[in-house]
Amino acid sequence: MADMEIRNMTSDPHGMTSLMSLATLYTIETLNNVVLGGLVSIFGVISNLVNLSIFWRQGFRESINVGLAALAVSDLGTVICGAILSVCFNPLIPYSEMGVNYRDVQFLVGGHPRFCFARITGLITVYITLERCLCVAVPLHVKRILTPRRTFAVVVLIFTLLFLIEVPIYMAHKLDWKFSYALNRSEISLVSRSNAAELENLSFGLSVCVQLSSFGLLLILTSTLVLLLKKRSEWRLQTTSTGASDKNNISRRERGAIRLTLMVSTILIGFLFPGMALVVTTSFLEPEFNFGRRYQNMYFSAWTIVSLGELSNSSVNIFVYYKMNSRYRETFRGMFCRKSSRK
Repeated sequence: MADMEIRNMTSDPHGMTSLMSLATLYTIETLNNVVLGGLVSIFGVISNLVNLSIFWRQGFRESINVGLAALAVSDLGTVICGAILSVCFNPLIPYSEMGVNYRDVQFLVGGHPRFCFARITGLITVYITLERCLCVAVPLHVKRILTPRRTFAVVVLIFTLLFLIEVPIYMAHKLDWKFSYALNRSEISLVSRSNAAELENLSFGLSVCVQLSSFGLLLILTSTLVLLLKKRSEWRLQTTSTGASDKNNISRRERGAIRLTLMVSTILIGFLFPGMALVVTTSFLEPEFNFGRRYQNMYFSAWTIVSLGELSNSSVNIFVYYKMNSRYRETFRGMFCRKSSRK
């Protein structure tokens, strides 16, 4: 959210002394947004393209593949926006000479889209985790309840709703030539409508609700999945010792998908937690730790760390899939390793 709001900054907002200088803030931005964020984004683009190609090769006869492919699409959108932000914040590009206010440009071109795709990733992960919970709770009925077509419909609904939440932002602002009194010339900047504040608050409020609800649901569903797996393991031991058969037993492939889902959910929770802590701090603990307030430079620098975490989350799933999914590993080796060995 800092990259959404990091425009029209002053070194001393409201006449108060900031605890962090602009020079320090720019250094942190260059390190996190440009250097680290750029490298992570480039790797993320490659890894998610690989994921999509593998899921496409495997087909979408199972709902889990539809969900994971949708997750790769949202992750791809996140890292592409991260790459755009790394270009926008690059101090080597002479934006001032080009007549471009890069902080205003990144607000619409990189900041808001990245924020939107990151929320989509959270909601899709919630849905995948719910699907795995049902797989453990009602294994005989889950494939009838959550078919690939229904999963695709849910994914399209998630993308559509999150895109609609961003519509007020693009209704409120646009990029156009605007005269800068500080530079005494025109530059491409953000031009806002008279009701921009109301539209932006509407979009921001809905986005925060989505973020809080998805984080809470992810915690609940992940904990529920762990408990269900524990009970299922205990039941399996009992049926094995008594010689009885468990018709509701889960296949080996399904157990692998459940473990993979648990790992993806846990990683996402870990990367989302700093952002949630920052939202709570801003909203309830320290109102001055916000945009346009006394500690705005520290606020912006903290959000560069949150942004880097979200980019990292959207880039590491390839390692999880390769390590924990034998089918993914076989397809990966068939697509890439054999080709390299022939050369």
